[in-house]
Amino acid sequence: MTAKQVNVIALTPAIGKNKHMHYKQYKQGSAVILVNQDVLSEPRSALFDVEQGRSVAADNTEGRGTVIFFEHQGLTLVLKKYHRGGLFGRLVRDSYLYTGMEHSRMWREFLLLGQMRDLGLPVPRPIATRCTRTGLFTYQGEMITECIHEAITLAELLCQEALPEATWEAIGRMIQRFHQHHIDHTDLNASNILLTRTDQIYLIDFDKCAIRPSGRSTWQRGNLSRLHRSLNKWLRRQAEFNFEPRHWQALERGYHHPNTKTPSSSGARLNSLRSLP
Repeated sequence: MTAKQVNVIALTPAIGKNKHMHYKQYKQGSAVILVNQDVLSEPRSALFDVEQGRSVAADNTEGRGTVIFFEHQGLTLVLKKYHRGGLFGRLVRDSYLYTGMEHSRMWREFLLLGQMRDLGLPVPRPIATRCTRTGLFTYQGEMITECIHEAITLAELLCQEALPEATWEAIGRMIQRFHQHHIDHTDLNASNILLTRTDQIYLIDFDKCAIRPSGRSTWQRGNLSRLHRSLNKWLRRQAEFNFEPRHWQALERGYHHPNTKTPSSSGARLNSLRSLP
């Protein structure tokens, strides 16, 4: 893509909220691309069209579609194509009502990730996102983030081994950090929590999430209730799933008492993860 083919769009005030990430919007045909210039110096539309032959596809069993892992300039990246969930998603899988670029799902998630990273929260680094107009009132989109290395979802890990209560407390403290900053993760579930072999805990998949104003906090309990339902759902459908009531009690203990000195790991933690190549 040459410079003549790219039109720089003025950044909106919302974009200026990110302090440590430099990014710009570019237009290419019917698509507008938002690029993290700390990683990419110019829009690369080909990144959104990675070939399945050189990628690894992985289904998120609780999510809304498939993500693709691929390599680019020494980085492992994750491409997410936005798909609808639920009953309506069976009728209209990947098309959304267009009411302005700043209201598109991929734009809002990209900017939210940048804001959360400014706050020091454990989320993936956003790389680029693309919103493509498919009609007068419709659009589709994708987003690319940096892969969190040597990570496994909480759901996958619990299918392999039991975690000590200290780890559950650490998960509760991590969720409480997001809530302290008024981050409402509307789809908090066992597949959106990642644990790494270096004992770090991340949250992913912030589609339709938002920063809530101060005041009402019923959404915070809603986040926790959604996670609890997710864990119980896994428990019902998996013959071996290491989740007990005491684990949830430990999570809530960490959530409600985040300043305790309880360690976040132990010698027995993440045995299965550490055995990964």
